[in-house]
Amino acid sequence: MKKTLLAAALLAGFAGAAQAQSNVTLYGLVDAGFSYAKLEGKQSVTGINSGLMGQSRWGIRGSEDIGGGLKAIFTLENGFEVDRGTEIGGRLFGRYAFVGLESAQAGRFIMGRTTNLGFMWAAGIANPFGLGFGQSTVSATFGYNDSELGGGRSDNAVYYYSPSFSGFQGAIGYSFNVNGTEAAGSKNNNRLIDLGLKYDNGPLKAVLTYQYMKPATGGNGNFKNLTIGANYDFGVVAVYAGYANAKNIQNAASWNANAVYAGGFSNTGATFTKDNAYTIGLSAPLGPGKAYAAYQKATQSKVKGFALGYTYDLSKRTNLYTYFSQNEVRDWAANKNLDARQFAVGLQHRF
Repeated sequence: MKKTLLAAALLAGFAGAAQAQSNVTLYGLVDAGFSYAKLEGKQSVTGINSGLMGQSRWGIRGSEDIGGGLKAIFTLENGFEVDRGTEIGGRLFGRYAFVGLESAQAGRFIMGRTTNLGFMWAAGIANPFGLGFGQSTVSATFGYNDSELGGGRSDNAVYYYSPSFSGFQGAIGYSFNVNGTEAAGSKNNNRLIDLGLKYDNGPLKAVLTYQYMKPATGGNGNFKNLTIGANYDFGVVAVYAGYANAKNIQNAASWNANAVYAGGFSNTGATFTKDNAYTIGLSAPLGPGKAYAAYQKATQSKVKGFALGYTYDLSKRTNLYTYFSQNEVRDWAANKNLDARQFAVGLQHRF
């Protein structure tokens, strides 16, 4: 069934392009490399892994000019693992699946599945490693990818993004059930309000995002997540900083569960309901490539660590990369801290 849907999507995309009914583009990213990961007290894990610098993906996006400066738009994007050739998360288009309208004067309106604004806007501004580079990712401590928020993605959502005014852009989103199909009765769904404001003009980038989620179960109360970040490019070096505050965390055992900890790791036994996170970082041209460094810490979930990385462009679309990270994580069941290390070297190609 999945193969049939995939083939149908590809054929539809190429057919649309051939008939010139709309502007349809097939795009993607393929990323694989060698990774060594070791969690203190566990056996190391070594091998070829997918999506070390950035998750491997392919997608189809398109637009049609419908007059008056207005365009109909859509995006369908799939995540996959290069090392095994498998789909991620059991969804054909688990990364993006939306349709909408867009104009240069009025902004963009979409409906479907997309990323929340913390995941989309804040990560790359607050930290040079952004959402990639294994456990170096800033989402090892920041909470916009909490499981209650659908791992950073919003189902059943409507979002509006304003045009950019002198570098400023705002956005607002609402999900009728952030992860899964809507149930009868609005109180039986995890409803999300998502707000964001960013500035991108010249060497300065800054962002503020806020998620407010009302859980169906009541749980620990309404989940609130604030993220603030900025970076400034001085030319010889770019400086990054960010802060995040989460309140009424619903399930501490799954908090930041996407981090890469070899041999398996969870927060089983954790009972915290709030967290504060901080990050600082640098990026700079170095020789023929670019170097990265960052430190991050989350106070209540007791995660902290540093990362170093380097990328080298072989062309405009292909690059080599390497990174090393060491985090300290909390084994709540054993009531002790553990070292988690990861080293990787890989190749990424974008098309």
